[in-house]
Amino acid sequence: MTTTVSDLRLAAERLRKALAEYESFLSGWQDANEPLANDDHATPAEPDVTMQEVTQESGVAITNDVLERYHAASDAVTRYIQRARDQTDSDWSEVVAATEPVRKATLAVHTAGYGSHPETGERDYLLPAELCLARRLSMNAGSSPVTFADRIAQYGAVANRFGIDADVVYHPGSGHDVSPSVAFPEAEVTYVDVDVAAMDDLAAAGYAARLADATAYTVDGGADVIILRNAGLVEEAIVERNLQAGSWVLANDHLESARHVVGMDGIDLVGVVPDDWPGDTPRIKTADLDPSHIESEGNRSPQSGPSDWAGSPLDLYVFRESIR
Repeated sequence: MTTTVSDLRLAAERLRKALAEYESFLSGWQDANEPLANDDHATPAEPDVTMQEVTQESGVAITNDVLERYHAASDAVTRYIQRARDQTDSDWSEVVAATEPVRKATLAVHTAGYGSHPETGERDYLLPAELCLARRLSMNAGSSPVTFADRIAQYGAVANRFGIDADVVYHPGSGHDVSPSVAFPEAEVTYVDVDVAAMDDLAAAGYAARLADATAYTVDGGADVIILRNAGLVEEAIVERNLQAGSWVLANDHLESARHVVGMDGIDLVGVVPDDWPGDTPRIKTADLDPSHIESEGNRSPQSGPSDWAGSPLDLYVFRESIR
């Protein structure tokens, strides 16, 4: 089924309507659950437990409807982007513009139910889990920045092997992962994600974290290194918009990021770092690289001869913009 721009607009409108109904419910639900003011003469009424249960049950149904519309809209965007990938001359700026209504609506869903506590001022989820869209969509169970030794080793090995002295590193779809800041300690690293709690946690810890949809986000001045890891983003638009001339993209293929980057004009595959290695430092394969062997599962097909090796979706593929 072909997804058109009209389909995207309709999906966005349906999602916005579902979100408006959700917000209307929350307004009434929060009023009903608001504690009484501190008044010595006020006599608190006994809560109607049955009514509270019915109201919350209705709220869960409304919340579930928003999530259903969210996934339907996201699927429409995925189909539209896949159609662009199937064409050889897609204009990614047009793809970004066409998908903007859905992306704006889905970002609003990611932030719903999260904010500043009215009494403490602390940023957190403000609703019960079953009613909190932001919590239900979050893929980051942690609550503080995390690093991964294997990722740091991979990035460090790439920087050493290719002599990369990055000033600006961009990690879209980062979640709580701040491994690039360890691997590139002298660089300015920007983290972008739709997970509002994750970005708040990183910002509170002093990292340059931005709540945004990475598809249309622009790094001021561009990036020397873009890291695409387990993100499932519109990699072509991100690279086209943000990669400086002659610079580097590091991507695994768990969600087909490497597969999408390798199909871009002017981007060369120059190395592969395995996700598992003996010793302290990973080896980097730089010879006999065949871009056509990056498959949808993230594996490399066997090659004839002594250089045969089995790949993994978590191998790190190293790309560089062609220097003509």
